[in-house]
Amino acid sequence: MDDHSNDETIAVIHKYLDDPRVRYENSFVHPADRLKTTRYATLINSALPFADGDFISYLTDDTVYHPERLSRMVEMFSHHPEAQAVYSKQKVVQVNERGEAISHFYRNAYTVLHQAAFQVDHCSVMHRRSLLDRIRHKYGSYWDDDMKHWNHGDSIFWARMNNFAPFLPINEVLDTTYKTPDSFQNAYRFLPADLIDGSFVKGSDQNVYFFDMGVRHPVGERWGSLYLNRTVAVPDPYLFQYNIGKMLNIPNYILVKGADHPAIFYIEAGKKRRIADQYAFQFYQFKRKDIVTIGEEELKALPEGLPITRERSGLIENPPGRRLFFIEREPFLFLNGVFHPIREQVVRKFFLYHKPIPASFRNIQQFPIGKPFYPVYDEIIKKLNIAAE
Repeated sequence: MDDHSNDETIAVIHKYLDDPRVRYENSFVHPADRLKTTRYATLINSALPFADGDFISYLTDDTVYHPERLSRMVEMFSHHPEAQAVYSKQKVVQVNERGEAISHFYRNAYTVLHQAAFQVDHCSVMHRRSLLDRIRHKYGSYWDDDMKHWNHGDSIFWARMNNFAPFLPINEVLDTTYKTPDSFQNAYRFLPADLIDGSFVKGSDQNVYFFDMGVRHPVGERWGSLYLNRTVAVPDPYLFQYNIGKMLNIPNYILVKGADHPAIFYIEAGKKRRIADQYAFQFYQFKRKDIVTIGEEELKALPEGLPITRERSGLIENPPGRRLFFIEREPFLFLNGVFHPIREQVVRKFFLYHKPIPASFRNIQQFPIGKPFYPVYDEIIKKLNIAAE
């Protein structure tokens, strides 16, 4: 199933088309329609009616079946006539930009799974074709290709399948999957449900955007030193849900000073917030290496915001946005007047590298606690009431 990819793909597939066992289908999907459904689930649903064997297995372009993979799974069904679905142990190889293997781990297959969602890769599964009719009768489709399942379509299908049958294990490595820095799994790993203000982000077209107040703004080369090595790569369905705004002259959440002006400012909400003194500069974990020099006229044109100060009383008043705090042994991110709980994995994903600022709930009592920035998988699993390993 070719989702209207490119001529190179067609050239590779072409040499196999003389084999009567191989059927090639090109979706010729229009680019405007790519984000209307979860595309891989849509293509699987289109492919399944063509299957006329007793068993169904899935294979994607980053995975290699071992020679005995299919025969061992069919053998498992032969020895267990009651079995409806089986899964095997999988080797996962992490690959760098040069195609070199840098690490690996295994997804084991020890136990019978009554909740296979988020535990089994779909390239490690084989199931009876007869299950499909039961699933379609109950749910109206095989795989759920709603866009909200763009990063976990297989898990939704496993949850459907588990309503009818458990997954039996084969604890042998029967396939190997290769994960590059641009692999789908790496791209969505540790992403929260919403993008974080002040982030530099990019999709598959490699264009860099600055995310601010729910809008992604194109970023010019002028700010290349800021987004180099700190741009978050995200899948297109995740990125394209946000509208494109105008190019920003000066991004928010950066330190600036004028060419002939000693004062240091923090840009927030399009305003310049003067950092009152060295005490405030150090307390809020600012670094001099992050200061960007801009033109004097450009600096003067920015409206004045509230100064950034540090009260020696301990009370935190008008803190700068997009700064990490450590409150009661938990990390919080301050954004737009709200403290958001945040997980360490998300902190690293979004390059929030500075040391968290120590505080207590008493210090920040005047500010509300908002929606957490937790990895989206955590929230999905919680909603589905599925326990992940």
